[in-house]
Order: sequence, then C-alpha cells, then structure tokens
Amino acid sequence: MIYAWKSLAPGSALRLAVSLAVCLFSVSCQPSSDETQKRPPQATQPAIPTGMIELPEGNPMQAQLHTERVGFHPIRLSLKAQGGKILPNENRLAHLGPRVPGRIVAVYANLGDRVQSGARLLLLDSPAFGEAQLEYRKRRTAMRVAEKAFERAKALSTEGAIGISEYQRREAEYENAGAELYEAEEKLHLLGMAEREIERLSAEQLPHAEVAQVFLRAPFSGEIIERNATVGEVVDSSKTLFTVADLSTVWVRADFPEQQIGLLNTGLAVEVRVAAYPETVFQGTITYIGAMIDPATRTVTARLQISNQDRRLRPEMFAEVTVRAQEQSVLAIPRAALQQVGNRTMVFVTRGPRRFEWLEVKTGEASNEYVEIKTGVREGEEIVTEGSYALKSEALRGQMSLGGPL
Repeated sequence: MIYAWKSLAPGSALRLAVSLAVCLFSVSCQPSSDETQKRPPQATQPAIPTGMIELPEGNPMQAQLHTERVGFHPIRLSLKAQGGKILPNENRLAHLGPRVPGRIVAVYANLGDRVQSGARLLLLDSPAFGEAQLEYRKRRTAMRVAEKAFERAKALSTEGAIGISEYQRREAEYENAGAELYEAEEKLHLLGMAEREIERLSAEQLPHAEVAQVFLRAPFSGEIIERNATVGEVVDSSKTLFTVADLSTVWVRADFPEQQIGLLNTGLAVEVRVAAYPETVFQGTITYIGAMIDPATRTVTARLQISNQDRRLRPEMFAEVTVRAQEQSVLAIPRAALQQVGNRTMVFVTRGPRRFEWLEVKTGEASNEYVEIKTGVREGEEIVTEGSYALKSEALRGQMSLGGPL
C-alpha cells in the first residue's frame, strides 16, 4: 500500500483521501436495522372531513351551545295561488236593457256614477209600451162598468125584478172584467212599471206624451260601470244600456295547483295583495272551489269574497292570493338553529362531543317559533340552536384561514 500511495500523483492522492472520508461518515450515520425497528412511529393528526368543525378541548364556546332534536311540530301552512284577478260580485251585478223597443228620450246616469236602488237611469219613448198602458186603461174602464152592472143586478135580483140567469150573466161579466184588468196590470209590471206608476194611469186624463214613456231604473244601489245609451238612439230588448255593480264586496278568482286541492276548503281565511296598494293586506274567505281541473294548467279555480267598502279594489286588477290552511304537523326546527350565509340557509348537526357538521337546508312554512324543513336534515338528528351564530363565525374564520369558500 505504501508503494501504491507513493506511485500516485500528489493531487490524485488528496482527492482519493477526501472521497474515502465522506463514504466512511455516511456509513457511520445510517442507523442499524435494529435501531429502526425500535424507534417509535411519529403521531399524525386525523383529517377533519369537509363541512365539519371541531372545537378544541376546553373551548369555552362548548358551554354556550344548546341543542334540540329534529322533530314534527304543528305549523299553519300557506297556500299560494298561481294567479288571481279581482271580479265584480256577480250576485250584485246587473246588465240592464229595455223591455220594449223604443227611442231614448233622456239619459240621467253617467259612467262611474253611484246610484240608489230605484233611481232613474234613462227615459224611453215606446209605442208598444204606450199600447200596453192604453190597454190597461181600457180594461180598468170596462171593470168599472161591469162592477156597476153587477151591483145593479144584485139589487134587482133581491127585489125579484130580474131572473137568476140575468144575475149570473152580470156576475160572470164582472169576474171576466176583473181577470182582464189583472192581466193588463201584470203586463205593465213585466214591462218595468212600478206600482205607483200604474196607479197614475187611473187618472181620467193623462198627457199624451207620457202615455208611451217608460223609465229604466237601477235594481239596487251600486256604481255604473258600463253605459251604452245615447239620446235619440233607437234600441230594442236585446241591447244592454247600463251595467250596475255593487262593489261594496268583490270576488277574487284564484288558480291553485292540483297538488293543493286537498288543503283547500270553503270558509278558509285568505289574504289578498294588489300592486296598487303593496302595503295593504285585504282579508276575505273562500266561498267556492271548482269541481273541475283545467287540463291545460292543471289548476283548480277558487272563488273568494272580500269586503271592499272603501272601493279601492277594482275589477280586473291582478291579485296575489295567500290562503291560510289548517295547522299540520311537519318536520321543523327552531328558528334559532338557522344561519344565513349568502343565499344559503345552514344548520349545525351534532356529530360528536365537540364535532359539528355544517349542512345546507331547504325551508318551507314558518310559525312564531319553528320553521318547516323540506330537505337537509332528518328526524331525530340533533342540531345546535343557541350558539349556532358563534359556530358559524368559527366556521367562517376557519374556512378563511384555509383560503377556500364555505
């Protein structure tokens, strides 16, 4: 070996010596197989699943948390109509036209006027009506003549001056005259004459122009919502001259989905809103539920009645209709358990002594204390109520430290 070292060049010998030293140091630093087996393994922290939050042991927040199990609670459901429209109360709606043909002489009511029951709307000059009045006057005169003849026959029969056959003939004439007068009077009633107007025909003399004139009157108090009458116009019984509506109450036609039919009943309270008065809620009740389903929209039509004493609701207005159905037991949780993050509604579900899962839920109807849960949690799961806001803050802080969205 001494010979070999000497035979090497000085630079080569130095490099060889350095290489041998490095190799010996590396070998000496490697642990033996026995030492490797004896060394204890390093402890590892288990990963927390996504959507979980775990409080450190001894965290004071733990004492502030209260929980409650998800269960069923009674809540009054609200049914929303797909569409609604204000309509006149058809039991207080009248389309008025003349009962006899004629020419309009005068018009007393305009569109939008409020009229009282029996008020004159227009005056019609009708030859046919004049003929009916003259027939009545003729029958009334014939009745008076027959009555006098019968009274005279009765007196003569008592004295024996006339036979029984003559008395019976006079009696029959009197009864026939009465029947004919009654028929003529009823015809005038059918043509729209009031009792006091018929009594006026009993006068001995009448102005010729008034004999053929008839008034069109309002059948009840209401508002003129349609007018088709002009002075001088010739009309017949097929034309509607006025439409009168009593708008102190109105109807609302509302369409509800087929799935809600089982929850609808007459007498249920309804709330109606219209765009013209967004802050006002009008109260009413369901008075009718349709017997048929619309095959095109798969909806059923319900009729609602609403008081409208101030006349703010007007026919043809669109309406938003909400029905307060009867209370039903639904899966619900306390309001305090819900936390809002953006447009998501979240709850904390207990998964261990200090571990909570952050879940999104879909809510439905609500009462003063509880909110219906449609999806997200199941019956029997334990959720955080009081303290859920503090947990949300902790979850948001932890998510921000990880640099990702919640």
